[in-house]
This record gives sequence, C-alpha cells and structure tokens, in this order.
Amino acid sequence: MKIVLDSGILIGFSQTCFLPLMPEIKSKIGELIITTGVKYECIDRVRNNMKFKLSSLRIEEYINEFVFTVVSGSKELNEKTNRILNLSNSIFSINNNPLHLVDFGEAECLALLGLTNADCLAIDERTTRMLVEAPEALLEVLKRKYRNKSITLNSEKYEKFQQEIGKVTVIRSVDLFSYAYEQKLIPEYMLKREFLKSALYSLKFNGCSVSFEEIDEYVNQLGQ
Repeated sequence: MKIVLDSGILIGFSQTCFLPLMPEIKSKIGELIITTGVKYECIDRVRNNMKFKLSSLRIEEYINEFVFTVVSGSKELNEKTNRILNLSNSIFSINNNPLHLVDFGEAECLALLGLTNADCLAIDERTTRMLVEAPEALLEVLKRKYRNKSITLNSEKYEKFQQEIGKVTVIRSVDLFSYAYEQKLIPEYMLKREFLKSALYSLKFNGCSVSFEEIDEYVNQLGQ
C-alpha cells in the first residue's frame, strides 16, 4: 500500500510529537511518499525560521532515515500538476471570476497519486478534500463563507478534474493516528480513552479539519 502525504500531515505529526509513530505505520501499511514540494514546504522554506525550525529538523530526520520516500520532480509530474492546478481553480466562480482554491502543493500531491498508483492521499486541508469527495457540499460552504449566492460550479470542468485525478481515497492525520491506536502501535501506557481524545484534539488544533463530533465518534469506537 502507498500513501501520498501532504505537508500538513507531516507538520501536524511533528508539532504534536507523533512523528515516531510513522515508522510503525509504515511497517504496517507500506510506502509513505512525499513530493519535493512537500519537502520544501516542511523543511527548506522554514529552515531559518526559529518558530518552525524544530519541526523541520524532526521531519528531515525521518526523511534521512528513509521513513518518507521523496519522489523527485519530472516533466510528466509538472505537466500533470499544472493541469490539475488549472482545472481545480476554474471549477468554481464567484461573480463570473474563477475562485482560487488549490495551491501548487496540493495539486502536486494529487498528480503524484496517479503517477505512482498510490492507494490514498493523506491531507488535513479541508477545501482540497471536499473538492475531491463532495464538490456540491463545498459549493454550499463557499456560499456561506462569501455570503454570495452567485458562486457557481462548472460541472464540465469538474468532470475533467475527476478524469485527471482518477479515483482518490482521502484520509487525515486523525485517521492515521486512530489507525495506529487501533493497531496498538503506540506505547501501552498511551492506550487510554483520555489520551486518544487529547491526541485527536491536538491534531485538530494543529490544522486537521475534523469536527468535534467526529472526534467523539472515534473516542467512543476505539477508546478503552
């Protein structure tokens, strides 16, 4: 099994000190893949920023230990990334102007997903996840956000976007952590209901798009 990881997943696990779970998850699941763009965003871009330096050093160490496989850029990947980027940012319009929703990093992850035949995309950012899974629901979210009923969804562009990315399964950092908890990949003293709840809240507050209700469902299902 292969999982493409977006930068938010790595940052969330680093900030919450859960990166040591990644080798255990990899041993159970398979290959954990990142793009050079994700590496740049997590490490190179913030290397001299003391606010994020510790997090970047942690992530770099796991790359050096080959826990994460960095896939180098290629002409094919760049071309596919740009097609996805152009399509995803022309699906929705506000007052007849294209609405920018997806950045290069997310588009590159989606492109890599298809080129490596990976099984799923791990991403915490809500907009990209909803664009892939539930565009109609995203349309309603955007209408509420902009308080503007003139936001439209171009079905033809979305169909082309779907053809470009193929079938995508999306997971989040809370899903990865819950998997590790369920498989008892974490130390035994941490296998407690309150630890699980606290960990999921911590991931939420570090950028994972998950509702309080979803956290409660995980805790009720897995918590001892």
